[in-house]
Amino acid sequence: MDVVTMLFMSLVAAAAAAGFLAFEWWTLRNRVLLFWSAGFAVIVLGSSLSLLRATSFFVGVWFANGLLVVAHLLFLFGVARFTGRRVAPLWWGLLLPWAGLLLLPEGVDPTPVFAVTNSAPVALVALRAAHGLLSRAGPSFAERTAASDGLGFVLAIHGAFYAAKALLVPLPGAFVSIVGFKGVLIQVSLVEGIVVEVLLALIMAAAVRRRREEAMAALAERDALTGLYNRRAFESRANAALGAMAARRRPGALLLLDIDRFKTVNDNFGHAAGDRLLVGLAEGLAAVLAEASEPELMREAIPARLGGDEFVILVPGLDEAAVRDLGAAIGARMARASRRDLPAGATVSIGAALFTGGSARLDTSLEALTALADAALYEAKRQGRDRLHVRRLVQPVPERGPGKRQPNTVPSPLSSEKGCCA
Repeated sequence: MDVVTMLFMSLVAAAAAAGFLAFEWWTLRNRVLLFWSAGFAVIVLGSSLSLLRATSFFVGVWFANGLLVVAHLLFLFGVARFTGRRVAPLWWGLLLPWAGLLLLPEGVDPTPVFAVTNSAPVALVALRAAHGLLSRAGPSFAERTAASDGLGFVLAIHGAFYAAKALLVPLPGAFVSIVGFKGVLIQVSLVEGIVVEVLLALIMAAAVRRRREEAMAALAERDALTGLYNRRAFESRANAALGAMAARRRPGALLLLDIDRFKTVNDNFGHAAGDRLLVGLAEGLAAVLAEASEPELMREAIPARLGGDEFVILVPGLDEAAVRDLGAAIGARMARASRRDLPAGATVSIGAALFTGGSARLDTSLEALTALADAALYEAKRQGRDRLHVRRLVQPVPERGPGKRQPNTVPSPLSSEKGCCA
């Protein structure tokens, strides 16, 4: 197949990719797709102008190949937006060496200089974009997907190809003439371009769609007011965590939290004040978990709003002393918040169920732990509110007499002597 035909095929592939990504943007309304669609549109323009290289060196070679660098810069800034990272505008400075090619003296063969100055920037930009997608550093990559990884691998291979292309320029026959479209690397580059254009367009769209699906799934797991997990998401995650704790025989605690006299707050101050109180408690829980003295354990905590003014936290690895410290920190945080922008005197009662996973004689199911924590919460309310009450899941004690035994969940008489907010 001759080079002009392959160039025309590359043009068609880029045009299809630009149109496909523009349609995806119209459907998904994600601006990342606009960057990538614009990149392919620039490739279409550059490929079209390349057909004029026999009549105009400036338009068909210098300007057309410079547009290839611009297209890859658009891909890079699209990747940066996709990953939530910043890319320095200084990357546009890669166009300066390309502009300097216009200063080449007369009589110098432009082919090797143009080939290197075109291939090296494309390689740098593509590899930088691949690194942004494949790097595990930063919070945005807790949710990497196969699609984003695939996009990173394609860009990495593409960048490596252009790096090799820049290094192979001096080989005899590699670039016979950049004006006459003669040379092995020119032909191979066009074939590689067609394949990469198709792959990039498909994977780019898949990555954005996958990210959108994940965002929608995450929203379905969150309470709309507080941003914490909702009941369904908590039950799913808590059951999985309890299973892992049972396998490792790890201790833990389930805390139920209830805002004291919440109905009175709504009646006296209005539902907007009640909502502020709920949000304030949720933010307080997040802050306490982030500032705890045992950050490794707190990162495993699963906080949620079960409904109304009822909140829950499952924390693996805590003993009784750590639970009491956590309860005191939550109470202190609420006390400080209520002095600022929450209804004055807002307090919280906490019931905690302590357990050790993996015991065949104990029911450490979520239902059993919730019931035990609920009983502890009721006791905290009965004792005057604004306090933590702790109960421990202990082994059953058989009753005297044949065939009689206690239920397998027995609370221990552990409770705080003073409120959690003292």
